[in-house]
Amino acid sequence: MAPTQFQSDALVECLLSSDVQVQLPVDGEEVKVQLSTAQVAKVFTDHVPGVHGFFFRQQRGQCVLKFLQIAYKDGWSAFKGTSLDDHLKWLMRLVVHYGHEGKPGAKQYLSEVAEAFMDCQAVQARVVERIGLEIRGVTTNFRGLVVALAGEYKLMALKMLAAERIAQGKAQDDATPTHYENRLTADLGEELGLNAADVRRSELDVHAESRFARLRPQEVQAAAARARKLFDMDAFSQALVSELNSFGADSSLNSLPRLFLDWVSKNMTEKHVVFDEDTCSCVEVDRTLVNAVLEMFFLRCVEGLAGEMYRGTLLSNLFEPQPSAESKVVSDKADEHNVVVVVESSAASKCIQYDTGLGAIIAVLASPLCLMKIFGDMFQVLHSLSLSVTIGSRV
Repeated sequence: MAPTQFQSDALVECLLSSDVQVQLPVDGEEVKVQLSTAQVAKVFTDHVPGVHGFFFRQQRGQCVLKFLQIAYKDGWSAFKGTSLDDHLKWLMRLVVHYGHEGKPGAKQYLSEVAEAFMDCQAVQARVVERIGLEIRGVTTNFRGLVVALAGEYKLMALKMLAAERIAQGKAQDDATPTHYENRLTADLGEELGLNAADVRRSELDVHAESRFARLRPQEVQAAAARARKLFDMDAFSQALVSELNSFGADSSLNSLPRLFLDWVSKNMTEKHVVFDEDTCSCVEVDRTLVNAVLEMFFLRCVEGLAGEMYRGTLLSNLFEPQPSAESKVVSDKADEHNVVVVVESSAASKCIQYDTGLGAIIAVLASPLCLMKIFGDMFQVLHSLSLSVTIGSRV
């Protein structure tokens, strides 16, 4: 079915607020120097073709390899004495050690880092932090992953706002306006709920601080309102649709589509509507349903789509009643670091027990049963009224 034209000012207002923000990551353990400067250089030359020809801002003699070696050993001068000094330095070492050990994806990670070092330290730090945290395996619950995806589209809106304001003559920056973007990130971060790590890093950008005046309170409100207009709700919800529809037997336990199905099992009355109508053998949602999910998730009611039908059922009737805003906030915080899956096995059998039938079926994807059989069992469970299901399969 074609997605319903959707516009919810209330949802966009909520998404671009401090209520929807990726919080600061927990600092990891210290990563000590293990490699010599020559070994660090070899890690990059082995994985990044042409890295010898990478220069900082295309300036001959300013070889990227030299700065990569310095960052590995001593970190970044721009963040010396700040809360980010050790944090970034340890993540840089983690990335280099990951490449030195030849682990999966090392070439891509190291290439992105090397390319970032062709730009300023603010760009370098942003890329190293993102990749380092990914390697560390920082995971979160379903809400956290949706908030993180929203954060990416908030950043796009912020970049468009920066470009627009520069075009209007409100500021002047380099061709890639990283420092002005950091100025806006620092000033609008709390108002728009931008990723807390991005806000912290932007507040420490000395170039943004010295070259651009802070926005006055009235300017903050006007700029934030414009950013909300630039936020591409359709692109965000379509990206979420693509992620959810990618569910398959190889989806990891902490992936967005698997955690979505767990959320569905607890929060939707008609759980089968997330599967294709013909075979119920794969996840098939569209923007209409996803936008309703987002409204339930963040507004706790179907608002902009209240009168719409989805597969013959009123959208508002597809969801269980949600708790009040106060209790929901407490619940989200308490659940942020919960363990999602616990599996016990023996040589004779595998027994997987969950509080929800859908979660049990998902876990069995690792068993020898074929995918069609799994989804057939899933369909039966979804129609069961039982709140606890135990599934056993002989090895």
